[in-house]
Amino acid sequence: MKLLNCCLSVILVLTIGFTAMGQQKLTLAQCRMLALQHNQKLQMAQENVESATALRKAAFTQFFPDFGFTGGYTHATKMLNLLNENQYLPVVPYTAIGANGELDPGKLGPNDIVINPVTHQPVLDKNGNPVFQKYAYLPKDGFSLDLRNIYLLNFGMTQPIFTGGKILNLYKSAKIMEKIAWSTRSMEVSELLYKVDESYWRIISIKEKVKLAEQYQGMLKKLLFDLENYQKEGIVIDNDLLKVRVKVNETELSLLKANNGLTLSKMALCQMIGLPLDALIDLNDSLLSSDIRMNQEDLTGEALNNRAEMSILKNNLSLADAGVNIMKSRFLPDIGLTANYGWMNPSPYSGFSKEFEGDFNVGIACKIPLWHWGERIHTLHAAQHEKKVSELKLDETREMISLQIRQAQYQYMESLKKIELTERSLNQAKENLRVTDDKFSEGMIKTSDVLEAQTMWQKAYMENIDALTELKINDTYLKKTSGELQKENK
Repeated sequence: MKLLNCCLSVILVLTIGFTAMGQQKLTLAQCRMLALQHNQKLQMAQENVESATALRKAAFTQFFPDFGFTGGYTHATKMLNLLNENQYLPVVPYTAIGANGELDPGKLGPNDIVINPVTHQPVLDKNGNPVFQKYAYLPKDGFSLDLRNIYLLNFGMTQPIFTGGKILNLYKSAKIMEKIAWSTRSMEVSELLYKVDESYWRIISIKEKVKLAEQYQGMLKKLLFDLENYQKEGIVIDNDLLKVRVKVNETELSLLKANNGLTLSKMALCQMIGLPLDALIDLNDSLLSSDIRMNQEDLTGEALNNRAEMSILKNNLSLADAGVNIMKSRFLPDIGLTANYGWMNPSPYSGFSKEFEGDFNVGIACKIPLWHWGERIHTLHAAQHEKKVSELKLDETREMISLQIRQAQYQYMESLKKIELTERSLNQAKENLRVTDDKFSEGMIKTSDVLEAQTMWQKAYMENIDALTELKINDTYLKKTSGELQKENK
């Protein structure tokens, strides 16, 4: 899509560039394309689409395992001692160990324990245990571990197995947000195209009014020329000349205002489509080229299916439904698979030698929610209420769009009726002006009657221009409200 738009823009700029020495000929389609390329709001909406797409891709990665590498270092100031003092372990013959693995004193002989030569009884220590003939010496320093500097390295993997639907609904939410971003962009496109069309047809309308003003001025100047000749012959009085001269001055002022309005309108359109404000542009369309809409029965249904607002609200409802499911998933356990390979120095696998050695481990972790003082149920209720709000907004918007379509249809039909009436009035004004001119040439009517007939003709002509312009704008508005405008530029 971006490549296509870029190519179209280059072609359009090159096409306009060939007429840079004179006026740039622009059609409505070209103005629309330039506006779509230039408008900052549309560019921001496109950036929001790109952001939503990136977030949707990020959400999809949550289905896959998470790999990570961690490392750590711990420094302690003291060594680890397994013994608090030197130890002496008696040497016990294996024949004195019973079947249950415990010492049987009855099987100890005089060569095993110390016998009192007087009493011929075993010598006991202060704890009442017999004193053995031989002891094994365990020095305290021999059972010290140097763990003052510990290095830990771990490469692990975590794979979600069951999350109660959290990941799935989060991914659905991200997809919905992407659709909402696209719909928001479509809504911006529709609004922009309507403004471009309105500005475009306003310029065409002002051009027609400038032509009308020039034509009306020409009539007055011709009348003034005739009256000056009649004055020389003594047919008319000075008062009639003054009336016409005043009218000529008025038309010059009106023509100046119309040309200024045309220039300002063109500058506004140039700003909208991204051309320099002083660019010389010319619009060659005609107000008379209109396709009359005959079938308007299905516009409401089309609008409910095509309007970006409806798409946004439907997706908001789906988003709220996903939110409810996420809140429900918080009541369910989370189960995940873990696999790690870790290295440690000092190594516990080789007598805590100062070297790195590793081991592999696999496990399953499960977290079961038990009691959170009702926090989860309250958040679930909140999500359910938000979903209900989305449903009500959708119903309300459906009703408002139906009403908007009806209003747009009535405005369009009213414009058609206005054109019919203004054309009839214009034809009558033309005929009245023709008859008045003929009678004035024959000297049957006054100058004021000619001025009145010309004014009526000008007013009827201007009302007809306004009616034709209104039809163009209302046709675009009807396309906008029915969703046709955004479909045309997808």
